[in-house]
Amino acid sequence: PKYRRGRDLNITIRGEFSAFMLQVRKIGADERRGVDKPARVGEFVSYPPYIQPVMCDKDEKTAITNKNFSPKSHVSVTWRAPKEDVGDIHIVARFISEEEYWQITESREIPMNEFPVNLKNCGKAKSCILYSEKSASCHEDNCDYILTYSVINSTSVEFVLGGSAKDQNYLAVGFSTTPEGENLKMISCIKAKSSAEIKYFVLNTIEEGPTEAQMQLENKKMDLDGDDRMWCSFVAPMVTHSEEGNSLDLSVPLYQVYLRGNTNYTRGAHYPVLPAKLIASKKEVQIEKIKLQYHTMEKPKSQNSAADIPRTMVLLIVIPLILLVNHKQLTARFL
Repeated sequence: PKYRRGRDLNITIRGEFSAFMLQVRKIGADERRGVDKPARVGEFVSYPPYIQPVMCDKDEKTAITNKNFSPKSHVSVTWRAPKEDVGDIHIVARFISEEEYWQITESREIPMNEFPVNLKNCGKAKSCILYSEKSASCHEDNCDYILTYSVINSTSVEFVLGGSAKDQNYLAVGFSTTPEGENLKMISCIKAKSSAEIKYFVLNTIEEGPTEAQMQLENKKMDLDGDDRMWCSFVAPMVTHSEEGNSLDLSVPLYQVYLRGNTNYTRGAHYPVLPAKLIASKKEVQIEKIKLQYHTMEKPKSQNSAADIPRTMVLLIVIPLILLVNHKQLTARFL
């Protein structure tokens, strides 16, 4: 299990104890505090009335403890992860249990899920394209479509695609010589049952529809964020050569096309159904030029259906964790 930026984590303590203190710490040194000092991260946002926060860091509730010394066997609290990247974390607890004074136990390391993508450096270190059905701006948890990209050593481009997947099952970035999508080449993130997959398609004619082609994509990562959102990241070559007319040269200015919708499952594979109206950049884009752009998205209509696309729903992913405590042995485990 992994935790996600800005999301809630449920923590449960079980055992026999009368007092405790609980913190979530970043793994590794914190330059602000010194190599040997722990870095407390996140904040406790929900806890029983017999528990109180400890303001270890300014006004942040980065630790919790008991209000009294009555016997306890079960405590459940909610911790919220910071929105910035802090890397792997672990949960550290100290207890007074029977005659043992301030026993300590730690959970195993909890890695950070890189999704949702961090939008902090949009328009500065990377390009970001964001759009929403209902507002002119959005963030990583409620955008219907998110595309970020950055050039790596002028030979390849790192892409991240993400957004709503409740009633659509693909997101894609396309490249074309015209805003109408002529000779469209598209890299798609497709939701397939309980997983996601990344594929490259070319569009020769509207009647024929997209056909799958080969592209050497590296460092591919896919993730389903509950039932409502999906994410894909990959590194594409700056230039893809093909003798079959499927070449893609990202080093030249091209119109960018931002797509999402449903797929047709034919011949044992998923093929994207193009919306009736394409959302494209206003002009040709040089991919090395960093930009930040918001779109207010019209509800797209597929070629086969005029039904409106439902609005996005946001689902918080909760990773349950239980700390088991007794006077002989202290352990921590995930459920």
